[in-house]
Amino acid sequence: MKLSDEAKVGLLITASFTIFIVLVGVLAKINVSQSGYVLKLYFGFLNDLREGSPVKIAGGIKIGQVESISQSGEKTEVSIWIDNKYKLIRSTQFAIFTTGLIGEKYINVFVPPSSDVSNFLKNGDTLYGIDPASFDQMMLTFQGFLHDKHGGQMLAEIFQNSHKFVENLNNLVDENRYDIKKSVLITKAMMGTLSMETREFMKQLNILTTNLSQLSEKNKEDIAIALRNLSEISDHLNKIMYRLDTGRGTMGKLLADEEIYNNLKDASVSAKDLFYSLKKDPSKLLFSPKK
Repeated sequence: MKLSDEAKVGLLITASFTIFIVLVGVLAKINVSQSGYVLKLYFGFLNDLREGSPVKIAGGIKIGQVESISQSGEKTEVSIWIDNKYKLIRSTQFAIFTTGLIGEKYINVFVPPSSDVSNFLKNGDTLYGIDPASFDQMMLTFQGFLHDKHGGQMLAEIFQNSHKFVENLNNLVDENRYDIKKSVLITKAMMGTLSMETREFMKQLNILTTNLSQLSEKNKEDIAIALRNLSEISDHLNKIMYRLDTGRGTMGKLLADEEIYNNLKDASVSAKDLFYSLKKDPSKLLFSPKK
């Protein structure tokens, strides 16, 4: 069968495009394998994790993806690719998370604080991941607990005790219905009184604030004068204290000069003796003693 020129051109274009796509895929795979490293993780439960799912650090930054998932004995082996820009220490943990409640599954990476930053994971290392929590597994555990003899008996006792507790609570309420109603009424009255007193207090407080504002506005100039006077008095007192401390003036010299203090003390003693002598013999005030 002889092909037309148009068919030949179409076949040539199709073959060229197919070869181009294959080369791009091969080159991209080679480039990816050269710029990252592969780790093998073992999980007991995947919770619908699939190939191509992202690998994120701190639940947000994508650092790689799931390359393949296979069964290896009792564990499921998950191969993940990690970008070379992210170096992970040996103590790093891997767990399967879900975006939101029913979003996509991804592997979350936990990098714990560590002082040893020289021992990093490398290509081909194998680790054990943390299995995700499963509602089905929790239900199986709960069913196993119910089927167990002691578990069923314990659950029955819990329900029985809960029923007794509710019954006792109802009896207590019925027996003290009047007191409870009275307490509620008293509390309601107290809250009403407190609310009225609070409103009255706020009203008086607003009046006081308004009066103080008006008073300060009217006597603004007097207050400023009083403050200036106080400032001047404070300056004068500071000057007086400075003169006393430095021994200036009569009082300052009396306080600073110990000799003047001693002279005043001696004069005081002499005056005391003189007054005592005059008290005993007042004539000495008019007549000088004979020598």
